[in-house]
Amino acid sequence: MAPKQPRTKAKSSLEAMGIKILAGSNKEKVLALAQLTEDLLDELGYTDFQPKLSPARLTIELKARHRSSGHRLHYYGCAVAREVRQLELQGAYKRYAQARRRDKDLAGIFVSLSGFHLSARTWFARLDASDRSDYHLLGMDRICALLRRAKLIASPEQIIHAFESRVLARLEAGTLVFAVGRFYWIFRIETKRGAAYAALDAFGSPVSLRVGSSLKRLDSSLKGSRLLNLQAMEKVLLALAESGQKNIEFLARETKEPLDDLREIMQELLDEGFLIAEPAGQPRWRCNRYSVKPDFEIFLGLARLFLEGPQRFKFLRSNFAVQMLVVGLRPYLEGRFHLKLSEEERSWLPRFLTVSPSALSYALFTPADAFISASAELEHSHVSGPEKERLRNQHLSTLYANLLLRYAADAQDSRFDEMLRHKGVRGHLYRITARAASADELFFAIKGESYLTLAVPAVSGTTDQKAIGHQTAVNGDLLLSNAKALMHIQEFDYALDLFDRAIKELRDPGKLLEAWYCKGSCLSNQKRYASAISCLNEALRYDSNCKEAWLQKAACLRGLGDSSGAAHCARRAIEIDPTYEGARDFLRST
Repeated sequence: MAPKQPRTKAKSSLEAMGIKILAGSNKEKVLALAQLTEDLLDELGYTDFQPKLSPARLTIELKARHRSSGHRLHYYGCAVAREVRQLELQGAYKRYAQARRRDKDLAGIFVSLSGFHLSARTWFARLDASDRSDYHLLGMDRICALLRRAKLIASPEQIIHAFESRVLARLEAGTLVFAVGRFYWIFRIETKRGAAYAALDAFGSPVSLRVGSSLKRLDSSLKGSRLLNLQAMEKVLLALAESGQKNIEFLARETKEPLDDLREIMQELLDEGFLIAEPAGQPRWRCNRYSVKPDFEIFLGLARLFLEGPQRFKFLRSNFAVQMLVVGLRPYLEGRFHLKLSEEERSWLPRFLTVSPSALSYALFTPADAFISASAELEHSHVSGPEKERLRNQHLSTLYANLLLRYAADAQDSRFDEMLRHKGVRGHLYRITARAASADELFFAIKGESYLTLAVPAVSGTTDQKAIGHQTAVNGDLLLSNAKALMHIQEFDYALDLFDRAIKELRDPGKLLEAWYCKGSCLSNQKRYASAISCLNEALRYDSNCKEAWLQKAACLRGLGDSSGAAHCARRAIEIDPTYEGARDFLRST
């Protein structure tokens, strides 16, 4: 993002993180350790817990039984702040080994929230493979994996991503904490104004000011650090993205945050480079008018933050998002995926993404390495031009398919129709386009001009006609293809309109036969049998041996009560193809 400060990322997503229990006393800590232990062992399939707690040493020794196999477990866990050293591991393992002499199926687990010292890991690695085959050391990484599997937390990678989308300053060490029966993630942060910290819940949402302050009271390592109120910062950013410049008093009313708290938050956002301030009188803190910095990198940061959250539709409708998408989306996508979009794709693709937060998020942030590699391989291949174009379209269809799947998920949201109205989209046709394209498993082709009638909102000083693109003429083949897709999903009214337009454009007799036959099928499905028969007669004029048209005509005649005429048409279909089971079934049912 704009004005980035150097950021210290984790050595890996796990190594720079720790895990600890926060509580007011050792007794409360060891009780919390017992609760955490039971959560972990339950996920591993154990039950019948028999714990022995030691508040003084912050340890738990526990026996359990596996639910399915009945095998016993010897468990030892500790919540001390330091890494477990060799002597402590040896002591726990010795007790396990003694018990195993009496029970050859006994398994052992040693859990350390702070990890294992190199000396302990080296000693354990030197044991015979048979001695350590049923004894397992669980540090931060494996504890997190079990908690994720139990759906109690998000992954450390997701949490780092969630922090980095909200904070531009340098991240220090992160910690997963267990406090008052819940999990939280805390990161210490080095900002221009000194040491700070921020907290998210187990799945990456900002905690309230009250919860963040409570965590600080329990964690002595946060002493002297101020809390970044990420929840309030999100409210401010969304409010400013939505409607431009606002002063702090207006923001206080809109976000329902105290004025004094907002003064600090606005300064933090200015320091981070998210905002710009326009002087508007004295005192500056009260009169300055703030707005989100019009920078595509800032947009990407806010898109990471909002596009997959509960405010995704509101953010995508905002003036700031509209402005940034018009200015920067198309060149960003072409550069990111190494694409050479056609004029038609340049027209519809950016507009398609402006109504689907999930599809836009995928386009902006999904890893592109595999796509780029395939594009480069195709570019340097020696196949002919037409074949290369065919393969290019097939390659692009993978990307479009993923966009459509996410679009389809958004279309189920109750806020989707409001988004379409806001964008000036003929919503019913827009939904049909996505459904029709996703019905084809082998190839996905979205053709923007056919259905997408977006009225792109004008953004003062930023509208670029080249970025918006121009509408291209629709040919008969495209109209026929889209009409058949609409017929397939039983959107008959819209399909009929496109079949009529296709018939006016087409010149090929085979395509005209197909268009008339399909139009007749649509009308038949609507029980408009007389009109359907007229269309089927037109189809038979192009090919009197079209067995499908004869059978469809038979169905229409039966619908009108003409059993004799229906039987005659079905028999004509059998004359054309004696193996036509559809026609034989029809005659048997007449």
